[in-house]
Formats: sequence, structure tokens, C-alpha cells
Amino acid sequence: MYKLMIVDDELLMRVGIRSMLSWEEYNFQVVGEAGNGKEALDLALEVDPDLIITDIKMPIMDGLQLIQEASSVLKSCKYVILSNFDEFHYVKEALKLGAADYLIKSEITETSLIDLLAAMEQKLQSEQVNPTNIPSMAYDYSKSMRHLKDSFFQDVVSGFINEKEIVTKAEELHLRIRSDQMVVIKFIVNYYEDAKRKYVEKGEKLLRFSILNIMEEIIPSKWEKEIFVESSSEYWIMINVCPENGSVHTDINKRCTKLLSSIKDFMNLSLTAGVSTIVFGFHCIRKACQEAEFALRQGFFTGSNQLLYYEDVIRAPVRKEVNGMLSSQQERDFLKLWVSKDYKKAEDFLAGIRCSLETLQADESSIRKQYIMVLETIHSHLSRAAERGKPSFTERSPYEIVLKGEYWEDIHQDMLAHIAYYFKADSEIMQERNYTDLAIELIDKYYAEDISLQSIANQINVNPSYLSRLFKQEKGENFISYLTRVRIEHAKAYLFSRKWRVYEIAEKVGYHNYTYFSKIFKKSVGYTPEEYRELQQGSM
Repeated sequence: MYKLMIVDDELLMRVGIRSMLSWEEYNFQVVGEAGNGKEALDLALEVDPDLIITDIKMPIMDGLQLIQEASSVLKSCKYVILSNFDEFHYVKEALKLGAADYLIKSEITETSLIDLLAAMEQKLQSEQVNPTNIPSMAYDYSKSMRHLKDSFFQDVVSGFINEKEIVTKAEELHLRIRSDQMVVIKFIVNYYEDAKRKYVEKGEKLLRFSILNIMEEIIPSKWEKEIFVESSSEYWIMINVCPENGSVHTDINKRCTKLLSSIKDFMNLSLTAGVSTIVFGFHCIRKACQEAEFALRQGFFTGSNQLLYYEDVIRAPVRKEVNGMLSSQQERDFLKLWVSKDYKKAEDFLAGIRCSLETLQADESSIRKQYIMVLETIHSHLSRAAERGKPSFTERSPYEIVLKGEYWEDIHQDMLAHIAYYFKADSEIMQERNYTDLAIELIDKYYAEDISLQSIANQINVNPSYLSRLFKQEKGENFISYLTRVRIEHAKAYLFSRKWRVYEIAEKVGYHNYTYFSKIFKKSVGYTPEEYRELQQGSM
């Protein structure tokens, strides 16, 4: 069990930290608290703690002096700094004096404390096993400064600090770049969830470490640069460029292309990059970040492993919201390809939809909605048995693929695979069922189309003459009689409303010749469609 001290001049802060954890569960015991550095030093010399968590700014003796005084006597003790966002310069001094880590007061959580204790325990154990293996102060300082810079940049991107604070903190952190002629590049790891699974045994830290090393190696030393890690899938590079030495665009393109190809070669990972325009002054960093992110959004249309420039993207036609519903013609075309189960026609159908969306300059949301409509149409045509028994052919549902797919091309190809899968599943299930029941299900669903005994027999892969005999034998009426009855029943329902004219109703139930429809209706019902409508209206 390691001994821990908490030092802060604010009583509520000490109580809050102490109450946040059951410390013993994490192999630490709180052996004392103090309200200033002098009090803490006296107590530390008495209890010999392994870890001191201390505020920086305190009366009588501050945290910096406490670390300086205590470290000369307590050789193995570790120090963690408590600070506010506006105390970076104190944190830097503390790290130079040997502090192992720091915590931002407003961000302290149970999870952050648990992570901290795990890291401190590892350091303490390492030094107990091999005292000569103590990490160098310079290494700890460098590691902590990277964390400070990453936190700063995340605040910039998130908008948590204003332009004036950006300038101040950039100067405090001694960024390796000048404040003029800066370009910001954001890189994202494509298909990150798949990439993460490759590193599951060694952890995401290895993935980040490898990407950062390649970035440091590939970006030339002549470029003054800073690299920031937003997350394991998002990386930022800020560089100074020299327009007078040639084409900035060409130089960035050459280096970034090499970087993307190197990560592909060494790690088998695909990255996409968004590049800002040249900006002047640290106060413009957020603007450059926004430009890089805006450029990256174009990646949905262009695909993965791309280098996208903001200045190119804004010159492209503005994409807009379009109607995501399928047209009547598209629904008819889909019905035909579904009945035929023709994969080539399915490819042509989706290609037509994609071409239409591109012509209309549809935005990302509209494109996803259009593919959702295709999915809805597919499921509306599935046989009832196929819908009930459909298995999942991928780890993710088709809807999830459409809603969360990173790139248009991926969504398109996944949709084709989905259609092919259900062509096969629907056909197999239909083959296993009674031919007559299958024929009835198809009539009930497609009575308004140009169906016939021949087309239904082809659909369920049976001889038409055999289907005709089987239908009569099992249902007590022939195929045409049943089809006519279904159509007339639907026509009667439509006639009950005055919403449609009689010739429109004829079309809606599969009769393209009004005279023939009227004749069939009177033969079946005993009245013409008009007479039937008047009778129904008169009885109300």
C-alpha cells in the first residue's frame, strides 16, 4: 500500500478529492492533508509519503517551493500538480522541478484519478525493482509538455478559449512554429474501428506512437512544425511555409502524399487529410482548424486516402438538400428488378440513383436519406417469410451502414451487397414454400402490376401448367379468377372514396383499359363501377 498526501489551501478541494475514491482499492492510503506548502513539508518529513498531490498557488509556501524542498529529502516521492487552465507557466516550472504529472482542477473525475494512480503505481514499482531505471526528468518533462500542447489544441478546436487566450498560451507553451505563414493539416484514420481491432492486443497507444513517429520522420526538418493528438483517430500538424521558395501547394502535396503512403506501407492504415489556407498569427489558428475540418468533410464524396485542400473545396459547387423520396418511375424500376432478381439491373438501378444525386449536387444528409429509402423499398418487397427469418449478413445492420458509413462509395457498395443478399434469401425461402401460397402472396402484393400466370410461375420457378392445375386443386378456383377477385375487391375499396376517377382506379388495380375494367367489374359485382359508387354513397 502506497502513502498519499493531498495538499491544497482550499478545504473543499481537499475534501472533494479525498471523497472521490475509495483509495485503498487502488493500493493507495491517504496519510495526511495540508493547507499550505510549509505545513505539507513538515508532515511529509514525518510520514514519508510515496505520492503528494499538491496545488501550486498557496500561502506561506507554494507548490513549487514544496517540491523543491521535499525532493531534496524524499528521494522516491512522486509529485502531481493541481492547476487551473491559466497556470500553464507554473505547471512548466513544476515539471522541470521533477513533478511526474498534473491535473486540471476543473477536469478531475473519478476516472482521471484512477488513471493517475495506475500510472504512479507503475512508476513506483519500476523504481523499486530497479532504482537505476528511473525515467529521466527530461523525458517526463517532454511527455507532459506534449500532453499540455494536446490539451491546448483541443481547447482551440473546441472553442473553449478565445483568440487572446490562444495567443497567450501558444507563447507560454513555446510552440515550435512561428506565428506567421502557418498551415494547419488535419489527418483522420479511415475505418478507425477496423484499425483499432488490429491493435487490440498492444493497445491504442502503440497505434498513436507509430503514427506520430512516422509523421515526425516524414515531415522535413526544414518545416517548423507542431504535431498534436486529438484522439487515436485524429491528428493535427501545424507548419510554417515559405511561399517565396516555390509552390506551397506542391510542397505540401508531395510531403503529405508521402506521409499517407508511408503509413499505408508500414501500418496498412488509410488516412485522409484536410489542408487549410495560409494564415498569419496565432489568433487565426482556430480559423485554420475550421478550414481543415471543412475540407475533410468533402472526403465523404471523394473517398478515403485523399488529400483535400480547403481552397479547392470552396470552389466546388455548393451541395444542397434534395428530396430523398424515390420517384414513381424509380419505384416501378425497382419492382421490375426485384421480380426478376437480376443483379445487373440492380447495379444499373443504383448507378442511376447515384448519378441523379450527383447531378443535383445532393448534400451528405440527402444522399444517406436516399439510400435509406432504397432500404425501405427492399424491405417492403421481401416475402413475409423472408422478412421474419432474415439473418444478419454483416456485423452491422444495413441501416447502420447507411447512417454511419464514412464514404459514399462504401455505402453504395454495401447497398449492392445487401440487395444481392436478399435476392438470394428471398428466392431460397420462396423455393421452400408451397407453390400455391407463394403465388397468392405475389398476387396479393403485385395485383396492380402486369402479372400473369406465366410471370408468377417464372418468379417461383415452376411450370405454368403445373401451377395452374395446383392452384385450381388447392384453392377451388383458377389463377385468373383469384387475380380478378383481388383486383375487384381493391377497386371496390377505392370506389368508396371519391378521391379518384374511375379510370384512375382501373389503373391502380392493374387494368389499363377502362372499358375492359368496367366490363369485368359489372360481371363480378353486378353493377358498373359508377353504379356501385352511387349505391355506396347513397347508403351512407
